[in-house]
Amino acid sequence: MTGRVGELYAAARSDSALLKVALHVEEVAAHAYAAAAEDGPLAGDDWAARFAEHEREHAAAIEAMLFALTVPVREHAGPGDVDALVPGLRGGSRRDALRALAALEGAAIAGHQLIGRRLAELDALRTVAVVMAGGAQHLVVLRHELGNTTLTRTYETGS
Repeated sequence: MTGRVGELYAAARSDSALLKVALHVEEVAAHAYAAAAEDGPLAGDDWAARFAEHEREHAAAIEAMLFALTVPVREHAGPGDVDALVPGLRGGSRRDALRALAALEGAAIAGHQLIGRRLAELDALRTVAVVMAGGAQHLVVLRHELGNTTLTRTYETGS
């Protein structure tokens, strides 16, 4: 895993730190999809607005897991955090936005896989797996929109 998302995960040394990074990434993804769908390069794509809502649901699930671990969440990502994790989203073309969002989803999935390997609190793993599956579904759509159908066929058919 590379880039800013990779750096955030690399610095996380505990279950709560890993889940806080996952929460931050999901919140940024929600803001990124919303920005792209509302007045950005994906305006008019209904799926992008739906994905923003999905990402908010993912963030809520991870936040609930943190609360279950008695970890308070004092900071939330805002629209200003998008540029740090999703460079190329604002002011770019539709293709640039799709690539940037696909890179974010890919990094988030890699982060979820890392959580799966390092998490001590296994009850949280189920939530992380569900969130990761949602991200994989988003990645299929993004790759399809980019014309990378050979990459999505495996997700769609299992072969």
